[in-house]
Amino acid sequence: MSTRAKRGATAAPSRPGRATGAPRYARVADALLADIERGKYAVGDLLPPELDIAEQYGISRYTAREAIRRLHDMGLITRRAGIGTTVKATHTQVRYTASISDITDLLHYSKKTQLKILSEDWVRIEGPLEPLLKDAAGQRWLKFSTLRYPAGGEVPISFTEILVHPTYERIRERMHEPNATVYRLLEDMHGETIHEVRQEIGCTALTRKTAALLGARAGGPALYVLRYYIGKGDSLMSLSINTYPQDRFKLSTSWRLDRRGDDR
Repeated sequence: MSTRAKRGATAAPSRPGRATGAPRYARVADALLADIERGKYAVGDLLPPELDIAEQYGISRYTAREAIRRLHDMGLITRRAGIGTTVKATHTQVRYTASISDITDLLHYSKKTQLKILSEDWVRIEGPLEPLLKDAAGQRWLKFSTLRYPAGGEVPISFTEILVHPTYERIRERMHEPNATVYRLLEDMHGETIHEVRQEIGCTALTRKTAALLGARAGGPALYVLRYYIGKGDSLMSLSINTYPQDRFKLSTSWRLDRRGDDR
């Protein structure tokens, strides 16, 4: 079925939500994504031209172009001169795969991605944070709110909140440097080394605020990963709270069983 026929069969165009605080192009991209996911535009169909999208949503042609570019960055569409914009997938493609077998792989993963710091605050460990840091209840920790990107990528793979023990607050002086990582700054500025990482993995739904930051759909499924960074003497140095939208990130883990010395 052609794109024009499908539009004619629809009583009213879908409208982008306005409650998330996201830019207009992101809201239009979300609306087009919803149309793709529910089958209005199937794989192989053409999306409407930029001018039609601009008219449909009451936006400029530039904003329509940015919305389409967003879908392209998510791996959902292809664009070819003389043909148009074609749907190639109904769900966003995996943007980053982390293959982790030990702590070295995990730290290497941090080096292969980039952080964009959105805010820096001092927070008290109470409310939702208290169950995550029971031994630190009532203390004030340094918190960075960030987006994590694959190196050279334009689409964030996670919203990450980083909590740092107040002993190591000096790292804030260099956290905004390109390719800065918490564990490297802990070594360089405090002479501390991470001896252990404890990881907890669960699932969650994207809040409106987090979805807007990630350019994803509010309420959509997400991977929820806590990583506790432990120093000498079993001291907790930092905690990262990571939210990965569906299909933006894949974690591949392997363990090797050493049977040497087993009784057979």
